[in-house]
Amino acid sequence: MHNEHHIHSLEALRALIPSPPAMMHKRLQRALDDYCLTIIHQASLCAVGFIDDALDVTYLDLRNHPVLQAEGQDILLRWPASKPAPQLPPEGLACSLYFVMPGVGFSLRANGRCVLQADASGKVLAFRAEALFLHCSRAKVRADFWQARGPDQPFIAEEGDALSARALAFVAQAPYLLMLTRQGEHTELSPRGDPEGFVQPLGPSTLLIPERPGNKVACTLTNIIDDGALRLSLNHPGSSTVLSVAGRAWLTSDPEVLKPLAVNNKAPKVASVLEVERYRFQHCPELISAGLWDSATYLSEDAIPAFSKMLSEHMNGRGLLGKATTLVVDAVVKHDLKHLY
Repeated sequence: MHNEHHIHSLEALRALIPSPPAMMHKRLQRALDDYCLTIIHQASLCAVGFIDDALDVTYLDLRNHPVLQAEGQDILLRWPASKPAPQLPPEGLACSLYFVMPGVGFSLRANGRCVLQADASGKVLAFRAEALFLHCSRAKVRADFWQARGPDQPFIAEEGDALSARALAFVAQAPYLLMLTRQGEHTELSPRGDPEGFVQPLGPSTLLIPERPGNKVACTLTNIIDDGALRLSLNHPGSSTVLSVAGRAWLTSDPEVLKPLAVNNKAPKVASVLEVERYRFQHCPELISAGLWDSATYLSEDAIPAFSKMLSEHMNGRGLLGKATTLVVDAVVKHDLKHLY
């Protein structure tokens, strides 16, 4: 890869991915509104990403361990006794949450700080939100996320530095992942999805992750420019085995590198290049027990409002402006789902 194609600044990134519409800046909320609460209480899974580089993304089963409390800026989640608890400092850590509803493409992302507390029933993850926002369904649609790829297989532990043959095979079959990045004392946990094989290895120590069209906010990419730390949590739909990969990342716009990442003859404008420092297979039975690939658990269309309505009123309230914005957002959402690449 040629150095002239390394993206070292936000200005260089914005030359490739223009700034988002001003309206998108209103997507961030500091307190839980009714739509945030709807998603939290309907979600069956929550992914948790801590700022500590030693901690991999983990998953909590909300179907069997429902949210204890969600009010104001605070979310309390039960930490199961069967799950090893991370050692968090008393003052807490920056972390991000990602709430997934069964059978529903869009999600809720939350950034803030958390501590582990104890109550009469065990441990509780106490989260204080600093930013809450709705995330669209494109990553799950591109990945065909709700289609299990096969029956779950027995877990086999493995970890190391450079990716093993087994780890590389897992990468080649993974259609979905979460990217955990940081900037200062803040974290972002963001999904990516595509047909199997979209993450391309350049040998056992380097991975390429294409950046497809999105909302142009580009928080993850900005964090990579500013900090470089990147952790991936790669999923196989239908499997309780997750591959965690961590290392240092940078961005490239090298057309020779991006060309093999094309889908429908459309190459991405940018890709993240991850220099692998460690990997580990995780056993995450919560992915199965949460019912993500059990259609009997899927929410009906009338169980929650449409994404366009929720996003519009999340940004502009439920008055005339929110209602008017819904028509615009609905058209944009439909266009984006027809033009995934």
